[in-house]
Amino acid sequence: MQNNVAKFESLFRTATPLFLLGLLLAVFFEPWLPGHAWMVENFGDDIVLKVAVLFLISYVLLLWGESLRLQGLLTGLLQAFKSFDHDRALEAGGGGQKKASSNPKARLEAAKLLIAAMRSGDASIVETSHHNLVRLVGQDLGTDPDKWQQWLATQGGQ
Repeated sequence: MQNNVAKFESLFRTATPLFLLGLLLAVFFEPWLPGHAWMVENFGDDIVLKVAVLFLISYVLLLWGESLRLQGLLTGLLQAFKSFDHDRALEAGGGGQKKASSNPKARLEAAKLLIAAMRSGDASIVETSHHNLVRLVGQDLGTDPDKWQQWLATQGGQ
């Protein structure tokens, strides 16, 4: 399932500029489009612009939904780190007693985001994500995201 989502996101990112370029070309070359006379006769002079606006509004709504999803993920990540730092301060001040995280769900969400970031082709992103995962979970499984994904599955985060 996770792999299918990643494939869809990759396809969406790849196809988006091509789709928008095609939309721009359709609007620009409207008079020379095949079937232009039929479209004007049946749907009116501005049918191509109406369709373009409809697609652009749909795309903006998709982007808005994606921004809300990313905001939720990043908020969860920040809450997990805040909780982690708070727990670490309690451990240091309390004679080393280990306390369970006050928000384990936020930690798992943060781990999911960091594991996804480890699949980046950018070495600095992989290194930073790995460092933060080690800090977050307290163990080092290396930089292989599949090992971290298996660890996540054992934690119930899939």
